[in-house]
Amino acid sequence: MCTRVRFLAGTLAVLALNAPLMAHHSVAVNFDTSREIIIEGVLTEVVWRNPHSRFLVDVTDEDGSTVEWLVEFGALNTLSRAGFPSESFAVGDSITITGNPGRNGQRSMRFRVALHDGRRLTEPMNP
Repeated sequence: MCTRVRFLAGTLAVLALNAPLMAHHSVAVNFDTSREIIIEGVLTEVVWRNPHSRFLVDVTDEDGSTVEWLVEFGALNTLSRAGFPSESFAVGDSITITGNPGRNGQRSMRFRVALHDGRRLTEPMNP
């Protein structure tokens, strides 16, 4: 009986610890999928890595000041398998990004990209 109780307690502890990790990967938890916004700016950082790749983009605000936006998207391995053209992005490139704004009030978003040559890219779905 004592072994069963320990096993059950251990199982519940593992499940409880995994809940925040599973919530982290929900797009709807972190981003408002009912809205889209568009930003235009210059890439200041391009990071290809797991679990999330990202851009930092300098955007000129309505008052003329420069503000930094964090643009988050999928894992490097998912993007690579889908043939996502990472070589198309470099620091200093002008870029237009459409995506779902962050829910936390920060300047962040989940993206779809329009490249300076007119091509449009969307993040591939996770398999």
